[in-house]
Amino acid sequence: MEGRIVIEPVEDLEGFHECERLQKEVWGFDDISVVPDHVLLTVVKGGGLLLGAFAVEGGGREMVGFALSFFGRAEDGTLKHCSLMAAVKDGWRDKGLGYRLKLAQREYVLRQGVGLITWTFDPLESRNAHFNLNKLGCVVARYHVNYYGSLRDERNKGLPTDRFLCEWHLKSPRVERRIAQGFPGFPKGLVRELPCALRAEGKEPGPVELELKEERVLVEIPPDFQALRRESMELALRWRLAAREALSHYMGQGYLATGLVREGNRSFLLLERKTLEEVLSSP
Repeated sequence: MEGRIVIEPVEDLEGFHECERLQKEVWGFDDISVVPDHVLLTVVKGGGLLLGAFAVEGGGREMVGFALSFFGRAEDGTLKHCSLMAAVKDGWRDKGLGYRLKLAQREYVLRQGVGLITWTFDPLESRNAHFNLNKLGCVVARYHVNYYGSLRDERNKGLPTDRFLCEWHLKSPRVERRIAQGFPGFPKGLVRELPCALRAEGKEPGPVELELKEERVLVEIPPDFQALRRESMELALRWRLAAREALSHYMGQGYLATGLVREGNRSFLLLERKTLEEVLSSP
């Protein structure tokens, strides 16, 4: 039987070692890629945060999730938290634990007087896009090409590491409404109404349309990029390059990524030509 979950800051070597173990388990990291105990200690002692989610049963407890963040500077010079890692152990996913970890991270950072957390995620990972953009209310204004270079872990090796830079504006009306009321969802038929800069043709990415001028534009991404990657690295690379062309172009024109629209088994990133202030003030 699953134990109850306790989420709390991790500040001791035993907890840091559990975090090392979980990094290897979740991402398949080699030792060289793991954030080690002495770095975790330095982050925590410097005002950063390692939150652990512990399954407690009987007299024992096990770390089954964590979130790691540290201080940085936003473009305007104000303090922010940079969220480096967040993970949930297999068997504990799809139970709301990742969401609970992020809400706990938000409360801790707000108590420090900081109103922004940023992190990166792969724009082709539809589950992450739904979680970050729809559930948490984050916004993306930056697309980075091959941001980390060559990574060695099982989920990333062999492909360019293009990334979205995700902004979580903790006290914005958009975020507070999502937390209080949940994600409102998108109107049915939205995919048929909006133009697509990239649309799948079978399993392949179709041609990229770069001449769209509408206020809202869709970019289709694979519904399960990791499954596609396991099937064919060549196909995964074609999707990477097609999405890069579309997203780099439109985000370079001032579009923001604000949501993940699903229709059946298909997934579409929603791009909107709005200011950040307009997006953060809307539901």
